[in-house]
Amino acid sequence: MSNKEMVSTETDGRGQRKVFLPNKLLECVPRLTALPNERLRWNTNEEIASYLISFERHEEWLTGSLKTRPKNGSIVLYNRKKVKYRKDGYCWKKRKDGKTTREDHMKLKVQGVECLYGCYVHSSIVPTFHRRSYWLLQNPDIVLVHYLNVPSLEDSGKCSPLLCTLSERHDSLRWNHEDLLNQLKPMFHSIKCSFGSGDFSIEDLVQHILDRQRTKPQPRTHACLCSSAQMPAGANIPHRCNSTKHRIISPKLPPSSCRPPPTPPSQVEPGAGTEGGGDSRVHLLQAQGSPAPPSVPPS
Repeated sequence: MSNKEMVSTETDGRGQRKVFLPNKLLECVPRLTALPNERLRWNTNEEIASYLISFERHEEWLTGSLKTRPKNGSIVLYNRKKVKYRKDGYCWKKRKDGKTTREDHMKLKVQGVECLYGCYVHSSIVPTFHRRSYWLLQNPDIVLVHYLNVPSLEDSGKCSPLLCTLSERHDSLRWNHEDLLNQLKPMFHSIKCSFGSGDFSIEDLVQHILDRQRTKPQPRTHACLCSSAQMPAGANIPHRCNSTKHRIISPKLPPSSCRPPPTPPSQVEPGAGTEGGGDSRVHLLQAQGSPAPPSVPPS
C-alpha cells in the first residue's frame, strides 16, 4: 500500500509514535472514548481497529505492568516494547516439541482492507479458554489482548466437565491442587459450570482433573509379529526381535532369555570336545551327504 493511500492519525507533542490507517477506513472506523475492562464476547474487527487508533488520545488505557492471569473477559492494552505480555502466568498449549507455544497467526480485514494482525493461543488445561492478541499492521507496538472462555453453543454458555478437562499434553508437567486452582479460577469468572441438571464448583473441577492425572494409561505393547513365523508350533520361547519397530514397543527381555538352550550330552558328536573335533564333524557331515563312488571292476 503506497504512502498516498495512508494517512496518519493525530499525535501529541510528546513524541508518541504515529498510527497510519488507510484512507478508506478513516470514515468507517470511529474513535472511541472508553476502553472496556471486560467483555464476555469477541470484539469485531471494526471494534478492535477503533480501540487501536483511539489510544493516542487516552494514554491511561495503556497498562504499564504485566497482569498475572487476567480473569475471563479481560481486555488489556499493552506496549510490547515495555511489557512482555505473553508471560501472563497461564499455561498455554505447546507445539509437539513441548518447548514453544502453539500460536495461530492471521491478518484481519476491516471493510475489505487488511489492517490488523491477530495471534491466537488456547489453554492446555481448558481447551475453551483463549488469549487473542491484535495490533495494527502499521503500528505493531501497541497490542490489544483479550482473554475469553468460550463454551460450546450447545451448552448455552455453561461449561461442562466434558469440555473443561485436561487436554492432551506433550510436556511432563504435573499439577498440584494449589497451582491448578490458581489457573482455573480466573478462567471461569462469570461462567456457570454445570453437568446435566446439577452445578459443580471449581473445586470439583480441580479434583476431576487431578483424578484423571493420577490415572496413567497402560503402556502400549503387542505380541511380536514374527514370533509365530520363527517359532515352532506349540513352543513358548521368548526371543529378542530384530525389527526396529517391534523392538521399540515390545517389552524388554532379560539377557538370559536370549541364549540358546544347552545341548544334551547324548547329542554331542564324538570328538567334539577334543582338539580338531570340529574338522572331524565337518568331514562326517560331508561323508553322510556325498553319494558313494561307483565301483570299478578290476581289470
